[in-house]
Formats: sequence, structure tokens, C-alpha cells
Amino acid sequence: MKQVLQHRIDSTFAHYDVDGNGVIELADVYALANRLLRAFGEPASSERGRELVEAYDRFWEMLAEHCDTDRDGKIGPVEYREAMIEAFVEGGPINVDLLEVVQSLLDLADTNGDGRVDAGEFQVLLRARGLSAEECGTAFAHLDTDGDGAISVDEYVSAVRDYYTNPAEDTPGSWLYPKALSGVS
Repeated sequence: MKQVLQHRIDSTFAHYDVDGNGVIELADVYALANRLLRAFGEPASSERGRELVEAYDRFWEMLAEHCDTDRDGKIGPVEYREAMIEAFVEGGPINVDLLEVVQSLLDLADTNGDGRVDAGEFQVLLRARGLSAEECGTAFAHLDTDGDGAISVDEYVSAVRDYYTNPAEDTPGSWLYPKALSGVS
């Protein structure tokens, strides 16, 4: 596997390990959901908040099913790397739950309810992920592949697949987590 793809997988592991204890657990997934809810000013008790939390529950179930090989409720870096290689790099199945998580994420980001996630809305999402304003603008420009001024579910899912399978830099997927672009020789 190309070094850049392994670096990207390791970078996303670090993103999901919110508390930095070396494993991804359900608490980390909830912390990610809560970070997004706070960024959008959306209470977890609202309909959109509940939908996001439920999507993150399904995301955890998907991660645990595919990554937690020893079934201890914790996903270590090796478990995560091997599962992501199988699921994405080697062309294994991409679970339908990914589409549901992305849909809930973009529904939350669509704060004006127009059915589109524009640059400003997408920036809030990416800022919650730790990107700078400049990185957000660059990421949006790369992910809006059809140039319609919005990020669709299809564009986002395509970018996720691209992130895990295309070792080239400056592709749409490489901008999901731009910090993963650095540190690879």
C-alpha cells in the first residue's frame, strides 16, 4: 500500500480518537457528534440533533463491526488500519451506513434548510473538524466537483472513497482531512 494512503488512514484514526487514549471507543464517536452539534448550535434533543446522534450510533456500529476484531469495544490503530485497507483500498464493501451518516451530517450542515450545503455551511462543519478558514475554502472548492456551489451526498461519499483509495495529492478526497497531506515523504 502506498505510504500516503497509510498516512491518511492513520490521520483519520487520530481524528476519531478524540480523547487521545490510543483507541476509538463509543465515547469518541459521541464526542465527535457533540462537537458538530455545538458548532451548529443544534441541541441534541432537536429532531436534527437526534438524527445526527442516531447516525453516529450507526457509524459506531459500522466501525465496531468492521474494525473491532477482538470485540472488546475498543478499536486500536492496527484494527482500524486493517479494516480501512480492506474496506476501501482493497475494494471491499462500503456499508450503506456510510451514506446515512453522510446524509445526516449534511442535513445538519444545511442550516438554512434549502437542501444544499453551501460554502459557509460547509465551513462550519470543517471548522468543527479543526480546519482553518483557508483550508475550509480550499476543501470546499475541491469537493464541489460539479461546481454548483454546494456539496452533495454523492460528492462527499466520492471524496471519502477518493481519500482512502487515491494516493495522489490535490484530489477532492485529499481535502477531507488536509492535515493528512503533511508529513508524508
